[in-house]
Amino acid sequence: MNQKRLEGKVAIIVGAGQQPGQTIGNGRAVTERFAQEGASLLIVDVNEDFLEDTYKKIQSLGGTVFKIVADITNEYACKKVAQACMQHFQRVDILHNNVGLSKGDKKTTELDTSTWDYIMDRNLKGMFMMCKNVLPLMIAQKSGCIINISSTASRAARPTLTYKTSKAGVNAMTQHIAIENAPHGIRANAILPGLMDTPMAINR
Repeated sequence: MNQKRLEGKVAIIVGAGQQPGQTIGNGRAVTERFAQEGASLLIVDVNEDFLEDTYKKIQSLGGTVFKIVADITNEYACKKVAQACMQHFQRVDILHNNVGLSKGDKKTTELDTSTWDYIMDRNLKGMFMMCKNVLPLMIAQKSGCIINISSTASRAARPTLTYKTSKAGVNAMTQHIAIENAPHGIRANAILPGLMDTPMAINR
């Protein structure tokens, strides 16, 4: 029998909710795969209905899963997520940040500052605050893995400004976290997917 690759591991997956649509979102896909590979999960999303959909799916697969509704643009909420993971599992091996949006983004001369702030808060600031609050737990156990979802848009020309800039920031932040925390046995990597047929991409 093949051993499951994540057996005995605990993962926090942020952005795990499933938006309505004919296709599957990245967060949901990762959550299902992690469960199939044996990970115990704390799943997080700002939308309670989307989160509940994923929660029920993981339960149907026989996975070990807890859920928490949280807005990661609020640092207190990020702290509560980290605390909840320790309460349920007493450790955290993986932090998977899968939050990102581009709705409302425009060309530089057409972009308003409220849209800039809204996108940057969710795509970059939220990831930073989740890393900030989970890293002390990983440092204490001398191990951990952080996975931040970026985009090929961070390295390619796009007609919109904020999404591209926020994802370039994710790359830089992830590199810094990796170098800074390597002595503690912690890895950090950014994944740069291209455009996929997720509900968010189709409905934007």
